[in-house]
Amino acid sequence: MKRTEARELAFKTIYSKFFNPTEEDIFAKADADGLTFVSEVLKNFAAHYSEINDLISANLKGYTINRVNKVDLAIIIEAIIEFNYLKTPKEVIINEAVELSKKYSTEKSPKFINGLLKDLIK
Repeated sequence: MKRTEARELAFKTIYSKFFNPTEEDIFAKADADGLTFVSEVLKNFAAHYSEINDLISANLKGYTINRVNKVDLAIIIEAIIEFNYLKTPKEVIINEAVELSKKYSTEKSPKFINGLLKDLIK
């Protein structure tokens, strides 16, 4: 499994947790490397969710985290986890996050995510 596919699986799993926190994780398509990556992302999601939300909230201008599109929020959280805890290069993270937003979110989302992540990931 390519890292891009594993990243997408991690994003989908985080997104699903917003709607059904007890749902079993969806790992059917992942190979060993993909499962390891997704597992690390989700472990850090569980351990650092509150502080990541605080970080995002502190960098939003003009509205609260509750108003952020849930797809966008899942993408942003996954990107922050990769940068802060998995040490993926920031250029890769931002590019992949923007690509996920183009695939799964609104037409305004790529610009929003790009701008917010550039502020958050330094």
